[in-house]
Amino acid sequence: MTLLAGCTPEAEPTPSATATTASTPRPTAPAPTPTPTEDPDPLPDGAVTALLLGTDSRTPGSMTGNADTIMVAQISADRESLSLVSITRDSWVSIPGAGSGKINAAFAIGGTAMISATVSELFGGLEIDYVVQADFEGFIGLTRALDGFDAENQHPTRVTVQSTGRVVDFSADPVHLSGTDGLIYVRQRKGLPLGDLDRTERQRAAVTGMLDRIDEIATEDPAALPTLFGHFAGRLKITGELSIDDMIALAALSQNLERDDVTSLMAPIEGFGNRGGQSVNVVDVAQTAALGEALRSGDVSGYVAEYGTDYAP
Repeated sequence: MTLLAGCTPEAEPTPSATATTASTPRPTAPAPTPTPTEDPDPLPDGAVTALLLGTDSRTPGSMTGNADTIMVAQISADRESLSLVSITRDSWVSIPGAGSGKINAAFAIGGTAMISATVSELFGGLEIDYVVQADFEGFIGLTRALDGFDAENQHPTRVTVQSTGRVVDFSADPVHLSGTDGLIYVRQRKGLPLGDLDRTERQRAAVTGMLDRIDEIATEDPAALPTLFGHFAGRLKITGELSIDDMIALAALSQNLERDDVTSLMAPIEGFGNRGGQSVNVVDVAQTAALGEALRSGDVSGYVAEYGTDYAP
């Protein structure tokens, strides 16, 4: 991921003036001030946090249903690191104004505002700057707009699509995801060793793979970015002020990030339980509080040093 090419070229130097006479040379013109070549940063100052949601709605553009993908993405204040933190959909949490329940129900109860408030409270009052939502058709559209992408694949599998009988082979690492395969990949939990926990890892791998693909397009054909992000804007619901021009500037910023600059985590759980007849994931309250403190400070490195990145309870 190298810095985006195509910045404003420097002004050509002024040609040397020729003396009119030997005794009275013409003064040399001052050198022009170099044009800044850095891309603008469209984000607020400090660390910036976005909530990424994938809903299970099969009605294109409805953005309703349950939130099966719940992920916090935070870029550091210096724009040199990115943290991706998943929250399992069955985490049993406090939902502001609605008692306790599985966290994915917060979206069904009160939409974007409710689930944002729930995630914020889970992490001790974390400020969320943007919310980005996609439904099934939206995610498929993003995958197609990118012409597919590669994702790291820790758990090779083969999946039979019940509706069509098609067998999808996810045995490679990395795995190339195109068309509807990306959605099948991030939704699979049966057949994975830790079920939904491994599914969250796949979802983070897909986000990282999409960012890599955007960087590749920005490097090879930066003129294609306005059209690409136009497709994105038509398939996503974004809460917060983020224009297509801002997305293009962010693509340039993201090219400074390498894979090692991305930290992939899951909000910690201490195990599995039952609440009112529902199978739930029991939140590790103390460790989640530590993760929340790290996110609010804009730096999870201390948390990772103490707890690591393993998500098995």
